[in-house]
Amino acid sequence: MMRAIWLVARREYIGYVSAWGFWLGLILTPLGILAGAVLPRAIESNQPVRYYVVVDTKDDFRDAVQEHLDGWRAGAALMALEQHVAPLPPEEQRAATRAFEQARGEGKSPEEALDAAKAPETVEAPEAKFVAVRAPSARVEELERIMKSEQTLNGPSGERSLFAALIVRRDQVGEIETIEYISRDVVVADLRAAAEGALKRLAKERLLSQVGLSNLDVRAAEADIPPVINKRFSDGARTSSSGSGDAAKKEVTLTDRAPFIAASLIALVLWLLIFSVVNFLLTGTIEERSNKIFDSLLTCVRLTDLLFGKLLGVLMLSLTLVGVWAILALWGGLQAAEQMGPAMTEFLGAALAPSLIAPAMIGFLMGYVMYGAIFLALGSLCDTIQEAQTLMTPLIIFLMIPLALVVVAITNPDSSLLNILTWAPFFTPFLMILRAPLEPSIWETLGQFALMTAFTALVVWTATRVYRAGAVHGAGMNDVRGWFGGLFSRGKKAD
Repeated sequence: MMRAIWLVARREYIGYVSAWGFWLGLILTPLGILAGAVLPRAIESNQPVRYYVVVDTKDDFRDAVQEHLDGWRAGAALMALEQHVAPLPPEEQRAATRAFEQARGEGKSPEEALDAAKAPETVEAPEAKFVAVRAPSARVEELERIMKSEQTLNGPSGERSLFAALIVRRDQVGEIETIEYISRDVVVADLRAAAEGALKRLAKERLLSQVGLSNLDVRAAEADIPPVINKRFSDGARTSSSGSGDAAKKEVTLTDRAPFIAASLIALVLWLLIFSVVNFLLTGTIEERSNKIFDSLLTCVRLTDLLFGKLLGVLMLSLTLVGVWAILALWGGLQAAEQMGPAMTEFLGAALAPSLIAPAMIGFLMGYVMYGAIFLALGSLCDTIQEAQTLMTPLIIFLMIPLALVVVAITNPDSSLLNILTWAPFFTPFLMILRAPLEPSIWETLGQFALMTAFTALVVWTATRVYRAGAVHGAGMNDVRGWFGGLFSRGKKAD
């Protein structure tokens, strides 16, 4: 029996690894994931500098727009600073961010605030994407002509075309009545949003001036707000009955957050891996059924040996994919560790922790066998891919639910609803990984594992009956209604 299963598994494995599609998938999948992570940021960072003009009789609105745009840049600069100081002790992290915020509260630019925080040269504020230039004309018609003709204007970034114009209409006492925003681009709305933010800023400054305050006073006060220190009880505090207060607590650091980040990535990769390899089972089974290869195979091995051999062969294929991707990920992580230092080292340590690797391995094996058996059963009922699509469409929609749950669980892993759904065998392989950093009780983990094992065994048993009906007795799409009643009876042909 084991020899027959191995022979079938080896046949399946060699057949897939010798195909060009396998090697393309092996190479293109990690490249696609990397591109999906890098390209959006690269596209955003490589947006061209856009010139705009403000036609106004005063400078307060123009200055407010510039301050609002600098606020966006300052937010990105602060995020980059926080990523840089993440491996440092919490006191040093707070000192750096506090120095940055105090400099911003004094009205300094994002670049000057980074200097005040003693950030290295590698931490930079993003380049300004909107730059105000002198208006060549105050007439709206002339500005529209310049934009339509793409006439270039000279500015800090050289010769560039005019992107937009902000026309300020004021009343007799100098108060702003309306703002006209004119641009050929109807999609990019960042500058218009900055104009709206500038109006809110001016309204707030008017109210502050009535009580003798300025916007800088408010920002300086905000910079002096004491930090909220995130602490958690240590393991010793959980078992201690003395309750030693702060001595029993420690501040949450990257080490505490890394397991949740690693668990989220592992769950997403697991979903991608399962639903990429089980499709091989479906298409391979349909091809063998349509080419009458089943008859030849069943003269050499038993049907159960054929089914389990196919599962084992594609499992070997998936382990090959996992092995290659793991080596690439480990190499990339080690390279990143040289650049990011302790931050990446802590993340790799969390990703390779037994508390995450064990649920990942169990979840993958159970999920693969469960969904693989389902796809094998579906493939045995169809002669063509077109026929399979009528059965696959509702199944694919259902299979998108685990992905949606994984995305939600990334930000809320301790949700009571997710805890309940973890006991649903179709979702257990993915959600148990996300809940692993929460350190669930032993009985909960063993209970979910036992339930998933029993359900997987039931799915395999049912899939074997369906596989027999399709491979041996020739049941197909048109026989689905007829053989439901006698699905579990051996040796009886479907009507």
